[in-house]
Amino acid sequence: MAASVNNMAAAFSTLRIAVHPAPAITASPYPQTTTAFSSTAASSGGLTISVSWNPHSSLPRSRRSSLLSVYGPPGPRPTSSLLRAPAPLQRRRGVIAIGEGLPCSTLSYLEDDTVRTTSSAELSRGRKIVILGVPAAFAPHRWFPGKLSAEELVKRAGEMKRRGASVVACVSVNDVFVMRAWGERIGAFTAWNGSAGVMMLSDPEAGMARAMGLAADFTGGVEGFGLRSETYCVVADDGIVKAFFREKNGVGFDHVIKAI
Repeated sequence: MAASVNNMAAAFSTLRIAVHPAPAITASPYPQTTTAFSSTAASSGGLTISVSWNPHSSLPRSRRSSLLSVYGPPGPRPTSSLLRAPAPLQRRRGVIAIGEGLPCSTLSYLEDDTVRTTSSAELSRGRKIVILGVPAAFAPHRWFPGKLSAEELVKRAGEMKRRGASVVACVSVNDVFVMRAWGERIGAFTAWNGSAGVMMLSDPEAGMARAMGLAADFTGGVEGFGLRSETYCVVADDGIVKAFFREKNGVGFDHVIKAI
């Protein structure tokens, strides 16, 4: 047995394994991190490459990755703009007040199977508008039993327009397709005297609700609401808040119409 093992060892000792080196890459998509290149790039107005950014520069050659011969060394250190966190959505500490300007929040709606965008400030520029904000479309009245509701807004929109409101709109944190379907269900698009009915607007990610200080967090409920909006109604003239009502204060559309 020992002789057999010795014979096998002798056979392996004479065996030579041919190792083919990786093919040389003539053009690497990554710049070489050398001091000379750094000075050239800096003088030409390009990115300055720091050798310390290359984690292999401090390692012994035996521990460096074999992939370096294929992919090349790491590129330049990312700029600060790439590392900067995304800007948060506009938000405020307090609730919007009378005399302040409406936030320029992006709102969207569906028209002729096309998604269009506008903003609360744009809707109110040079005219008087009424905007009703609600937490969710299609929600039963028992969930939000106040007097400010989209169904009631549709019924009273004619009175609002006769008192001078150029635009009557309902805003909710739902997508444009849900808002369109909800508007059709409650008759929001019926015309009064040749003018458009109630606009059904989507407030993506509660951007307008946050900017007005009226975001409501329903996270944790089984209804799946998440971050939504309080129920409120605002009357604005040329972008300035003229009257503001919150459902929790027990107001109704009689108060809104008087304020137009």
